Amino acid sequence: MNLAHGVGSSADLPLPLDLVLQAGAATVVLSFLISAFLWRRPRLDGGAAREAPLAWLRWPVLILTGCVVVIAFLGPPGERNPAAHALFVWLWVGLVPVSVVLGPVWRAVNPLRTLFGLLCRPPFRLPSHGLRPLPPGRGAGSWPAAAFLLVFVGFELVVPHQGDPVAVGAFLCGYGVTQLAGAAVRGEEWFARGDCFEVYSSLAGRLSPLAGKPWLSGLAAPAPAAFLAVWWGSTVFDSAAAGPAWAAFVQRAGHPGLLATAALVLTCGLILGAVQRVAGRFDVTGSLIPIAVGYTLAHYLSLLLVEGPRGVLLLLGREPDWNPVLIPGVMAAAQIALILAGHVLGVIVAHDRALAESPDRPVLATLADELPMMIFMIGCTWAGLFLIFVR
Repeated sequence: MNLAHGVGSSADLPLPLDLVLQAGAATVVLSFLISAFLWRRPRLDGGAAREAPLAWLRWPVLILTGCVVVIAFLGPPGERNPAAHALFVWLWVGLVPVSVVLGPVWRAVNPLRTLFGLLCRPPFRLPSHGLRPLPPGRGAGSWPAAAFLLVFVGFELVVPHQGDPVAVGAFLCGYGVTQLAGAAVRGEEWFARGDCFEVYSSLAGRLSPLAGKPWLSGLAAPAPAAFLAVWWGSTVFDSAAAGPAWAAFVQRAGHPGLLATAALVLTCGLILGAVQRVAGRFDVTGSLIPIAVGYTLAHYLSLLLVEGPRGVLLLLGREPDWNPVLIPGVMAAAQIALILAGHVLGVIVAHDRALAESPDRPVLATLADELPMMIFMIGCTWAGLFLIFVR
């Protein structure tokens, strides 16, 4: 599982790195200027994304999940076991492009929701609204999902031997029991704010052309800043930790697990502070979703292309002879395109929110309001490109 950071490097760029960074900044600035003069009225209503019509897949997904857990404990050891691929490649990475295309798919097929539905039937008869449901209007936001996501990325990026099948199986069982306990107390809707993978899929699903009309409307609604910070921060940390500077620092300082945990939490905390500061009075957190999606796909692109099919072969009991040749220059160009596309969409959504809040303001005044977000996005573009290609 050593391909998480892709095959691109600064030597594989189609242009020198400094020109790529300049092009990234220019793309963000031009997007702001073009949208300011061509996007003159708000068009995104912030409506909820429609759920993908995939409920018929609930039982196959539940059966597949059960098979993965059993194989994790009883299957072949080491890299011949598909459990790590199922968790780190299919679910963590593959769920993003599937949700971008089809919408919030995990809510429709979530095996934990299916299990909880069974627990609400005889002989268990748990109340579907929970033993202690929250009063109307008192939601807990997505802080529980952010906390569970931090636990997951800590397991993925910090815990030693996290790819061991038994460790993966133990994590899946522990995560499932904890989520079902939360649903038993708070009801079925716990999964919408406590299951990090369901929230993850729901946010990425706002980009789906099938999720609502007009396209991108879901991005106009506020997004959970804490969850975005953990999602984005963990990917940034993963990129930075792959570089020689981090390896040299850890070798000198010792205590790699403690340092990695502290660095991961600090990175997520800094990004949360930055997001809250630049969101401003327009609450443009939804505009950060395409940036997070673009960077995630760029960061894990080769992992998905190489290890995704290999995991399927392992699950089918075949020898994993899937060894595609990835052309570094093509991969580097694709990574650049994904990062820049995410920022362009983010610019459009942020501008639409500014117009919705102050539709009668002059163009220059609107641009002045959006300036902090533009500077923030330029910094994010530079950071994303730099971390992807310099290590």
